[in-house]
Amino acid sequence: MSTKIKVLIIAIVVAFVAVVGIGGAATYYFLTNTPKNTYLLSEQKSASLWKDYFNDRFENESKFQDKMKDESYEMSYKLGVEVPDSLLAQIGLPKSVIDSTNLIFNVGHDPKKKNSKLGIEPTIADNKIGNFQWGADKNNQYLETPLFDSIYKVKNDEIKKGIEKATGESLDQGESNNVTNDSLNLNTILSSSQVSQDQIDKISKRYSDLIVDQLDDDNFKKDKEKVKIFGDEKKLKKVTMNLSSKDTKKITVSVLEQAKKDKDIKEIAEKQGNVKEYNKEIDDLLKEAKDEDESNYPKVKSIIFVDGKEILKRDLTITNKDDEQVKLTGANVIDDGVQVDYKLSVPDNEDVITLKGKSTDGDNISDKYKLNVKENEYSNTMVQLDNKSKVDGDKRTDKGTVTLTPSTGSKFDLNYENNLTTDVKNNEQKQKFNISFEQNGEPIKLMIDGKTELKKDIKFKKDGAVDFNTLSSSEVDDIGDEVQDKFEDIVKDVTNDIN
Repeated sequence: MSTKIKVLIIAIVVAFVAVVGIGGAATYYFLTNTPKNTYLLSEQKSASLWKDYFNDRFENESKFQDKMKDESYEMSYKLGVEVPDSLLAQIGLPKSVIDSTNLIFNVGHDPKKKNSKLGIEPTIADNKIGNFQWGADKNNQYLETPLFDSIYKVKNDEIKKGIEKATGESLDQGESNNVTNDSLNLNTILSSSQVSQDQIDKISKRYSDLIVDQLDDDNFKKDKEKVKIFGDEKKLKKVTMNLSSKDTKKITVSVLEQAKKDKDIKEIAEKQGNVKEYNKEIDDLLKEAKDEDESNYPKVKSIIFVDGKEILKRDLTITNKDDEQVKLTGANVIDDGVQVDYKLSVPDNEDVITLKGKSTDGDNISDKYKLNVKENEYSNTMVQLDNKSKVDGDKRTDKGTVTLTPSTGSKFDLNYENNLTTDVKNNEQKQKFNISFEQNGEPIKLMIDGKTELKKDIKFKKDGAVDFNTLSSSEVDDIGDEVQDKFEDIVKDVTNDIN
């Protein structure tokens, strides 16, 4: 079986375990008590609990993100750094140079007017280098840099032509063969990140209902069992779902057949400029899925342990035709915070990934988590998070440490403090995010100062822009000489200020 099909099947199976609940089942599931309906309702309830937990904990941020999916926005982030004199002396740089050096990253997008911009503005030793900015409107793409005398543009249906003219290389060969003008359009690139929650919920429900329709009552059985959940013994409902290779093939083919005609997914693909590629990929996958012998599809066994309709423990096993197994086991509780303990095992590597930890509840929250990745019996990498979070109205403060303990080398601590103010009513979010760590025993600090505004009119320079595709070869060569001269001038100015 091809890698594509294997990945797709595993994705479908895992998505089923989580997505069925998010999408919801038909009303009659609430009125019956078969093992199948108990399983589906438990997945739905548990997914809803997780969603509610994050929406409650990050209430202002969630509301702001929901608004951001439908509105124009402009984001700006300023990055600076603090380095102690002792380290700077080793490389011969005065502290004033570092203190007067920063980088501003900005991005803006208006999906209705089809205006977008993406830019970087570096300042080095108090020298404002200028704005390196890519802009787009409904007609053209624009490029402005301090290395050009003019602003250049290319028409939206001639972007590939412009890149080929600038590089002298074709985009219709090798890995670039699927590149289109749409996929290179900045409006398309930024629009692809703005999928509404309503659209996500609609698609999730469609596929969860589709998968449910493929399952029979015989795929499920129900029992009761005593299990320990974080030290507490509980008598829980045990519901088992078994999918044969035949079942997983049937589900895979059904999902792909639906995806082939799904207008909502095609609309998302269209936003990303990949409709032709999407259609071809779906056709290829569907043909491959149908042609594949069902014995090559994996078997799935999913066991959930349920308190009421909340899943407290699960045991998922995916078995391939060679009887090799991928297992996900663990427990979680959402009550006065969160507690999780999960393990992922793959053939020849048990507990390859483990995640364990807990979060307290309330306006003052403590998060402690440990992620362990075992490459083999001799190699092990651990990441620990210790975070304190405080909420006061629209202000959130997170302060803590991320500790990396690699298999080889020294333990590394990354300390951070994040101050976030989210004013949903006035469509504004402000952030100050500081990261510090030590290098040779000396502290280094990175500082990020950010701001996001919604309902912004996205503006950028484009008056007098020259159509790059109308230039002659000699004029293109002149631009190359121009870039080299201006770059040398910038380097000279910066070098003089540093010295």
